[in-house]
Amino acid sequence: MKASSKIMNPANSILSIIRIAATLAILIFLPGALPSHAAELKQATVEAWDGYVRTVNSGMSRRAAGETPFLWVDESPDLLRRVQAGEVLVAAHDLVKVPHGLIHHWMGAMFLRNVTIDDVTRVLNDYNRYAEFYRPFVVKSKLLEDMTDRQKITILMVQKAFSVTAAVEADDEIRVTKLDDSRLYSSSNSVRIQEIANYGRRDEQLLPEGQGPGYIWRTFGITRLVERDGGVYVEMETIALSRGIPIEFRWMIKPVTEKLPREIMFDTLNKTKAAVRREAEPISQRNQNIAQK
Repeated sequence: MKASSKIMNPANSILSIIRIAATLAILIFLPGALPSHAAELKQATVEAWDGYVRTVNSGMSRRAAGETPFLWVDESPDLLRRVQAGEVLVAAHDLVKVPHGLIHHWMGAMFLRNVTIDDVTRVLNDYNRYAEFYRPFVVKSKLLEDMTDRQKITILMVQKAFSVTAAVEADDEIRVTKLDDSRLYSSSNSVRIQEIANYGRRDEQLLPEGQGPGYIWRTFGITRLVERDGGVYVEMETIALSRGIPIEFRWMIKPVTEKLPREIMFDTLNKTKAAVRREAEPISQRNQNIAQK
């Protein structure tokens, strides 16, 4: 199956938002003393992360080759019926303990009726307006590089809970594959993530990579878009690596690891849907005016 990559980018930077938001929200929910303890990314943690990402990529390759359904919702008539009815689906796929860390893996899906892939990607490509679309979590975002086979963006995200503020600055590399006129998928991989100590204060400091509280160390995501049935199916797999949670806190954190990412993904997908509807409406009206002339 021949692929072409010179197309509009799907929702990769939105994956960064969901991955980092969910992970930050989980970890800053810990008692105040825990985030203040510095953590350091270990080589064993990186190796476990790399292995997990390879497994996810292999699964995507099987979907693209037609060995398994391309869409997650096509694996179940019930899931397909629910998204077609307008429901935004979010499910925990995995929470994996690795040496000195945790891997958080979530799935999300929605169906946007009466829109095209171009309508969806037009919003998702508008990086400079992410602070408008996804506030207050996204502070700023920007396209850094736009090349034939890949794009690079930077994004600054802030999450607050109780007396703790977590801030992360990240660069993501985006690669897009078009399978045919109606199906495409993309991957988004963090090439730089740095936590910001004392965000918003005079002594604010960008910490070295792999050092700091360990709110988030790596992110990876896959987006699948399919235009059919009078609209566009949008699916996202969001994966993040964070520090491990000490055993004495796990009883308290487990419910949070299930609730907060779900709420954040719901919120982000719904904000995406609202932005697509809002931005597509003027274009549709202009096209009608042209047709009437």
